[in-house]
Amino acid sequence: MTDKTISLTPAVFHLSEKVNAVSRVYGAQPIVPRGPGFAPLLREVRDGIRTALDAPGFEPVLLTGTGSTAMAAVLGSCLEATERLVVVRNGAYGDRLYEFANTLKQPVLDLEHAYGERPDLARIEELCATNSVDAIAIVYGATSSCSLNPVAEVGAIAKRYGKKLLVDGVSALFVEPMDLEGWGISAVMGSCNKGLHSHPNLTMCLVRRDLMEAMAKIPARAPSLELFKLHKAQSGGSHPYTIDPMSLLQVRAALEHLADQGGVSGRHAIYQARCAKLRQGYEALGLSIARWKDMPLCSIGTALEIPKSTTYEKMAERLATESVDDHRFEIYSAQGRLSASLFRIFHMGDYPLEVYDVFLKALARVV
Repeated sequence: MTDKTISLTPAVFHLSEKVNAVSRVYGAQPIVPRGPGFAPLLREVRDGIRTALDAPGFEPVLLTGTGSTAMAAVLGSCLEATERLVVVRNGAYGDRLYEFANTLKQPVLDLEHAYGERPDLARIEELCATNSVDAIAIVYGATSSCSLNPVAEVGAIAKRYGKKLLVDGVSALFVEPMDLEGWGISAVMGSCNKGLHSHPNLTMCLVRRDLMEAMAKIPARAPSLELFKLHKAQSGGSHPYTIDPMSLLQVRAALEHLADQGGVSGRHAIYQARCAKLRQGYEALGLSIARWKDMPLCSIGTALEIPKSTTYEKMAERLATESVDDHRFEIYSAQGRLSASLFRIFHMGDYPLEVYDVFLKALARVV
């Protein structure tokens, strides 16, 4: 019997049977990108995303690419070239927002913090109140520290002063409850992989409708990622560049599976049950969960201190190669400044809760 490999990472993990079935039958029933079946499929997927996220005032745009593609698309499409952007940095993906904004030659104010540290809301308010910035960019689900940034509070500041709020929701959408309308979000960078549980072939952004309309007059600066151009084409049932219809079918299947689980609230409950089991298990093994003051933990994973008795490399090697109850496990190192002291366990994908009991048994052998 072949061991089953369980991916405890946020990138590649087991998907639902509904999603996996698409590729098995697609060859016999393909959809041509400019054929009669494409427009209804595209409309169904876009409407499904809007409905799943309870965001009637937003326009979903689908793109070939990953979460980083969505980041570049929002930064390169939603801002005038002269608008002053404050980037809130307290993790690797805040760093990426900062990098991308600088590449686009956006006027940037760098609000840098230590990884995991709660953003300085008073400073953000001061910058907005003194009209020192025009827009704010922030990550919601901070996977470097496995915590959640205070996007609702930042959104209240943005609304109070009429500033654009651009949110990286790549690791939060479809798992963490998000009130896109109520939080004052202007645009959110997303993913069709991560919390939606489809393949990382397609990504998506959601842009508030009034901003999308205004973007008709904002010159796009990221070729092939021009959100207004894509939105205009997709609203008419087409796409100006190559997009994979099979990937669209997989996203549709993922949306159906999400609905079967009770929507975002149902999936959130599934992930919280995994959190409860695993975090209790980690502490029973004597492992220390990394926590930061006033920063709630996210629902998709946990950052843990590397035990003094071993190394991340040794743990990862043994978990990946030593069979426990016919299972092997792949885990994730920490990122950037935290990589020397932490490792991360993510519990994403379509796995039964019982598989995490096996993982805790395997983890006990290596710590």
